Amino acid sequence: MEAAQHSIRAYYARWGYGFSGHVFKYDVQVIAIILVLLVTGCAHIGNKYVTLFSNMFICVTVASILCMTIGCVLFATGVDNGNLQNYDRSFMENIWPRFEPDPYTGVTPNFFSCLALIYPCVTGMLSGMSKSASLKNPSQSIPRGTFWAIITSTTVYLVVCWLFGMTISNRTLKVDKFVTASVSYPHEIIVRLGVIISCLGLMLGTLSTAPGLISAMATDDVLPFLSFLKRDIEVGGPPLKALWFTALLALLPTLGGNLDHVSPYCTIFYLLMYAGVNMSTCISGFVKPPGFRPTFKYFHWSVSFIGFIWCLGLGFCISMVGCFVSMLACLLLHAYIKKARRLAKTGIKWGTLGSAVRYNIVNSALNSLAKSAATASATTFPTEVMLSQTEEGMNLNRSTSFSSNGSVISPITEAKDEWVNFQPNSSDFHAKNWRPQLLTIMPVDYNGTPTNLHMVSLASQLQQTGKGINVVIAIIDRSQSSKAASVASAIDNICSDIIPADDNTSILSEMTGVSSPQNDRWKNEEAEELNLTKSGVDHCDTIQLMQRSKALLMLNMKREGMDGFAEVSTTDGKFFEAVWSAVIHTGLGPLSPNTILLSLPTFLALHDEDISRKEKFAFEQDKSRAEEYLRTINGILNLGKAVILFKGCQTYPNNEALLPERGTIDLWWIVHDGGLLLLLPFLLSKHQVWTNIDDDSTKKQKKRRRRLGAKLRLFAVTCGKEDPVKLQKAVEKHLDAVRISAEVHVVESLSGTNIAKHMRDEQATNLVDDAASLLRRELGRQTSNPVASLRNEGVSTHNMTLGEVFASESCRDQPIPSVEEVPVGGDSNAPVDRDGDTASMLNEAIRTHSSNANLVVVNLPFIHKSRCAQDYFQFVDKAFNGIDNVMLVRSSGTEVVTAYA
Repeated sequence: MEAAQHSIRAYYARWGYGFSGHVFKYDVQVIAIILVLLVTGCAHIGNKYVTLFSNMFICVTVASILCMTIGCVLFATGVDNGNLQNYDRSFMENIWPRFEPDPYTGVTPNFFSCLALIYPCVTGMLSGMSKSASLKNPSQSIPRGTFWAIITSTTVYLVVCWLFGMTISNRTLKVDKFVTASVSYPHEIIVRLGVIISCLGLMLGTLSTAPGLISAMATDDVLPFLSFLKRDIEVGGPPLKALWFTALLALLPTLGGNLDHVSPYCTIFYLLMYAGVNMSTCISGFVKPPGFRPTFKYFHWSVSFIGFIWCLGLGFCISMVGCFVSMLACLLLHAYIKKARRLAKTGIKWGTLGSAVRYNIVNSALNSLAKSAATASATTFPTEVMLSQTEEGMNLNRSTSFSSNGSVISPITEAKDEWVNFQPNSSDFHAKNWRPQLLTIMPVDYNGTPTNLHMVSLASQLQQTGKGINVVIAIIDRSQSSKAASVASAIDNICSDIIPADDNTSILSEMTGVSSPQNDRWKNEEAEELNLTKSGVDHCDTIQLMQRSKALLMLNMKREGMDGFAEVSTTDGKFFEAVWSAVIHTGLGPLSPNTILLSLPTFLALHDEDISRKEKFAFEQDKSRAEEYLRTINGILNLGKAVILFKGCQTYPNNEALLPERGTIDLWWIVHDGGLLLLLPFLLSKHQVWTNIDDDSTKKQKKRRRRLGAKLRLFAVTCGKEDPVKLQKAVEKHLDAVRISAEVHVVESLSGTNIAKHMRDEQATNLVDDAASLLRRELGRQTSNPVASLRNEGVSTHNMTLGEVFASESCRDQPIPSVEEVPVGGDSNAPVDRDGDTASMLNEAIRTHSSNANLVVVNLPFIHKSRCAQDYFQFVDKAFNGIDNVMLVRSSGTEVVTAYA
């Protein structure tokens, strides 16, 4: 429009008439609207007419470029001046810039403002990329066409700028905006029409390609508010809705009436688009995802990085405010897209570059953690094993010998051998960086339905406060149905001999819970075939069962707000092997579970002293389950993992049932066990369900309650000749050092029992002897942190009672004992544990002092080799009978609490 207006004004001036170029006030806007509608109508008719007009426009544009170039050469040589005069000819006058205020706006331009005006002219070089759907071989045509478009356009721009700048005076170039037409040969009308037609051709090309892009974005739900522009694939044809929507977008900037107001923002948008493309290729080239496969053999990500910095820098140089506003608009649009996708739940995945970046970051972090853990392990007296490279598969040499320190050494061979360091029972993290990385073994029935949902609540609370990984695994035992069928069949056979046939059904229903008729019992052949022959993952019914169970797990995890992973596996009866396999193979490098959460089982049949004939099968089944469960726990401990056994009920708090007031967690501390018994309740106490933080709480109340956390009460159990007052002060001092706030109470009612024997390894005599020798030295001086002192001396507190850990501060006033006189595991004259006396006394103490507690945390009794599973679980059940929510904790022997941050 400016070109047409200037041409009309120039012709009126030559004819001696004065004309401003305006017919009425908003004539430019009206004519622009008419032109856009006409060009849009041409694109609406069809691509055939678009191609016809495009070819015509290209011919006119090329002709106008030749005319202005030839005219400038003739003007420089003095052959033809066109509409200029001789004084308009001046060589070498425009070598240096001379900016002057615009006579219409009064604004003095600079280099970057001029760059903003002309930059949209060079963006047409990449318009061919928008026509990939119309090309026969886009992968070859687009790079080749774009390359030659850049070369041709750059050559034309440089030649025209050089010719006009070197031959025409500075004043003429500033006054005559259409100097290219004034100097053209043979007639100026060719250039004037060429400029107008080239603009129309650019608009026609844009209207033929942009609607396809907008329609594609609408079809892919990139911008949900453009859903009305979705293209009907079955109907086919051009996207007409998107075409007229594009015309509307093009009309809005023309209402300003001045190109100078629109060009800078168009330039910034183009620069941000090119910066985004360069950033994408830069990151893709750096992280190297398999899907990024550039065909240009000289591609390097550093070139894209330079392009990104260049485009972003140009945008800020042109207009810092405009660039900030444009970037803010892009960020808001990005946030809108993410939120709209999350609310729509369409399931569409675009394969964003952010996933590749996050994967690369996680991969680098895992490798770094693995290297640091390996370095730390190599400095702490690792076990050395020599591997021979001459043997296939890097196996250990068959002929091995043992050194004095127990290392396995292979004989010297001619081939090169390699030493590999192994660190048993080592932690991948320092104690101050240790956090519970949970693997929750979720109990399910044979249908895959979770049965103890309170474990999900506990795991979620530990994950949200401990900030560790959380994996929930359900193991479906498909052999349970067949076992139940066998038990039911055996009971039926026995009952048929001693009880009339009419009573068989009632007894069978009482024992197995099956109320179906006799001919429809669990020994049905079809049911046995389903459970025995179709229990593997190579059968569709098993896969469907696993998918259902996983969906239920994820639903409960979402209900508790847990961020974690859910998996389901099946087993044919060996539950302990399935759990061990999950413990070994879950995780990746340092991000592997270090704490295993299990449900505390109940074996009611093991407590019956008089077992009748009909109860014998239930007793044998519970006994077998108890042995299997104890073997599972022992194997997990041997793998160097901490174990949590949890028994919960309806009173345990969760996200949907907050406590009416501040919660109370009681810690019954018998064995030090590395401090895990302190850390886990402390983490739980900081969760919102324990601090009574709800949506109605004010911000100040939430902050105060979160700082206070749940109420922690620590009951220090004496096992020997500890002074209760001194032991309480020693424990309080230790809690202050590790920055854990809790009320400390000393329980002396168990001093006459052998509770320490049940809670630690009896064979750990070396550790206790080391503690006794340290005791003789520590009794003569006060130490700020006995736990740290023992650790610095190389003594583990894993199997030490509180009296032994804090011996330097808790012993009664008496002469310094010798090593043989140090009390170990309680009084030597303590009565032997008969008929569960110790368990009953522990249960009575807990029910007396912790009757109002919401959760009780106790050391998990040690698993002695000489103790059978029946005795172990009888002790556990009697000790914690009648306690609603109890968590039994056994650490791996690694220190997890430090006095320094």
